[in-house]
This record gives sequence, C-alpha cells and structure tokens, in this order.
Amino acid sequence: MSYIHSVAREVPVSTVKQEEVREFAKTIFKNSNLDVDKYLPVFENSKIKSRPVLMDISWYGETKSFKEKNELFVVHATAMAEKSARLAIEKAGMLPSDIDIIIVVTSSGFVTPTLDASLIDLLGLSTDVKRVPIIGLGCAGGANSIARAGELSQLYPNKNILVITVETCTLTFRPADKRKSNLIALSLFSDGSSSMVVSGKKKEKSIQIKTNASRKWRNSLDVMGWEIEMDGLQVVFDKSIPGLITKNFRDFYMKFLKENNVEKDQIKHHLFHPGGAKVIEAFANSLEISEDNFYYSMKVLQEFGNISSPTIFFVIEEFLKGQNFSSGELGLFSAMGPGFSSDIILFTTT
Repeated sequence: MSYIHSVAREVPVSTVKQEEVREFAKTIFKNSNLDVDKYLPVFENSKIKSRPVLMDISWYGETKSFKEKNELFVVHATAMAEKSARLAIEKAGMLPSDIDIIIVVTSSGFVTPTLDASLIDLLGLSTDVKRVPIIGLGCAGGANSIARAGELSQLYPNKNILVITVETCTLTFRPADKRKSNLIALSLFSDGSSSMVVSGKKKEKSIQIKTNASRKWRNSLDVMGWEIEMDGLQVVFDKSIPGLITKNFRDFYMKFLKENNVEKDQIKHHLFHPGGAKVIEAFANSLEISEDNFYYSMKVLQEFGNISSPTIFFVIEEFLKGQNFSSGELGLFSAMGPGFSSDIILFTTT
C-alpha cells in the first residue's frame, strides 16, 4: 500500500498578469516574420489569469548566456525545492530525519551533483537516504515521480519517501527565438516547486496510490522537449500536441482501465496535468467526458500557469484541500511529456 501524506508548494513572490505578458510578447515579436497579431489571442485562450515568475518581466527581454541562466536555475531551484520540501515534511507530521528516500524531479536546468545532493544537507536528511534523481521528463515528470514513489513504497513499506518537483521554466525563455513555438511557450510557462511525502502507512482523508502505466509513442521525439543553444534551452513545442492527445490518449487510458478491471464510469476524479486549456479540451474530447471533470486542473492553470513537473502536485493539493470526496472513490493522475510520452496512475480516496 502507498499513501500520500502531504503536498506543499513554493512559488516566487513575483506574479505577472497574463495581459502584461501579452504586451511583452507583442514587443518581443514585433520585428519577426511571425504575424504576431494573429497569434496574440493565445494569451486569452490559455485561460491563464496570472503566473508566478522569478524575474521582473523586463529581465526576459535581454539575451542571456546558457551559463548565466543555468546558474540562476541552480540558485532558485534549490531555494524553492528546500522550502516546499520542508513544508511537506512538516505537514506530514514528520522530521527531516524521518525521510528514507528522496526523489527530485526537474527538467529546466542541469547540475552535477544533482539537486538532491544539496537538499540532503540543507534539509538535514540522513546521510544514508536513498537518492532518485529524475531529469528530462518535462511536464510528465510529476506523474512519473508519483508512480515511482508508489512502487518504492510497496518495496519498502516502512520507509518515508520525499518527492520534490521543481522547475524554473521562465528562465529558459530566449528573446532571440522568434518562432511560434516560443510565443506559445511564453503564453503558458511559470516557475515553482511542490513536494509530497509518501509512505506505506495509511492516512485518512487522503489518497492511496494503486498502480500505474507508462507509454511512449513511436516516432515522436520532435513533439516536445529542449534543444541546446548558446543562449539557453530552445523550446520544442509542436502545434500537434492537442491533436495527438485527442487521437491517441483514449486507447492508452482504456487499456489501462481494462488491465485493472475498472470501468470508465467508476473513475470519479481526473487530476491531470494542465498543459494548457487546449490540452484539457483534448483530454475531454478523447475520453468523451465533460471538461468539468478537470475542475482542479483548470483552477491551477488559471492561477499558476504551467510550471511543468510540479503542476500536477498543485492539482492534487487543491483536490485534497477541497475535501470534496468520500472514502473509496477511484481517480486518475496523468500527465503528458517529452518523448512523446504519458504516465497514468490509478488512485483511491481514503
């Protein structure tokens, strides 16, 4: 058995309203070959109202080196991860010394030793803690880490697992990149961290992680990801993502339910990573269910934007805060990511 004991978040103090980012985009892309006015409605269509960001908006208009951006990633990712992790441990009624396994997820920067090495010292975790760094899964990283935590908890039922997700997505923005994909990314991404404590000990009014599945679709490496340029990480963001979800996700979803002897109408909760409003719409279309099923996903998207891997943790935290469920209800976590890939996790409320 695997149970979620707590979820906690940390975001930058600064927030930016979507209208401000829209005007910023208009300035950045005005001398490009892109028909900016044609694409500016994506900012309204995203349904995002405001987003947490690390820097003042003017900072993003100046080209920076990959080195400078990555140094900022290390500083800010470490600080946000420490704060969200410390709060998650506290909310779980534990001490740092109670943590036996640490999973750290990120895709927006690179450092060796990995972030978990610094966090072990900063948090005061045991020097014998087991370490599982997960790098490069993008938006799917949050769901993937929950799956791995669930499996590790079943292997080690008496161990406490700390899962940390952290991203500095906005630091990757490249003002020299005048492609549509960069404008779309600008309309969506934000910064933050969220952490979770998982163990084999039952917790009331929470979530039990049951089982999971992963899928990587063939010949899809160019759908989503990063390419490395001198001035940072260049976003790979194919316009076909909602269409790919509409076309392909249902088969994966139904196969997973069938393998676990679950009927579609038994799933009461869909806690999905909100990659964007069109992604949520694509999930609803693919599964032939109402977008109302993704209430918590849309709430998080509107208030925080897309933080990549931590976002699904934000959705879970909102769900648990709402307490709008009874014991024994089935639900799913899911997220799409680079690869093109997806993770899906079956859970039950307790």
